[in-house]
Amino acid sequence: MEKTYFEIKITFVHIVIFLIAVLGMGIFLFYMGYQAGQRRGNPLTAINSEQNQEEAAVNPEELRIVDEKPIKTAAGNTSAKQTIPEEMKLHQAQKKKEQPPVSQKNIFTDQNYTIQVGAFADFTNAQKCSSRFSSRGYQTAIIVETINRKKLHTVQVGSFATMAEAQKEKTKLESLEKATFAIKKAR
Repeated sequence: MEKTYFEIKITFVHIVIFLIAVLGMGIFLFYMGYQAGQRRGNPLTAINSEQNQEEAAVNPEELRIVDEKPIKTAAGNTSAKQTIPEEMKLHQAQKKKEQPPVSQKNIFTDQNYTIQVGAFADFTNAQKCSSRFSSRGYQTAIIVETINRKKLHTVQVGSFATMAEAQKEKTKLESLEKATFAIKKAR
């Protein structure tokens, strides 16, 4: 009579290796889920990914400029409970008041220069740097650039018609901040 079954020997070493493999896969899957949850839970990342998808559909090379001017409330309005439409009306009214007449000096062209004071992977760090310079009265802009497949938020200060003006202001900023900055062509 012939044997019709297979004999499999499982040793203690086999069980230990199997448990280590299962534990390793569990840790890996937990880590991947944790990272996905962190990205999804971060409101800046969620907003930026939605905006990036919209921008990529429109123009993949378009740069996004973020204006860093604080919103001021209208004088005489002491109501603590304002509705969103009222705040929007105040903001639009303030924008109309603050916009200076368009002149050749305010338009960014290929001949203008700007001072780059920082480049950050994290948008919040770029906002902190930008607010530090805007509190001193400088016009700031945060430009999103992709360099070597990495997204950078560069903080740029001012707009200068000539390289000499930009160099003069750069020297002043470097002495105030005790740091080195770069002059770039404004885009």
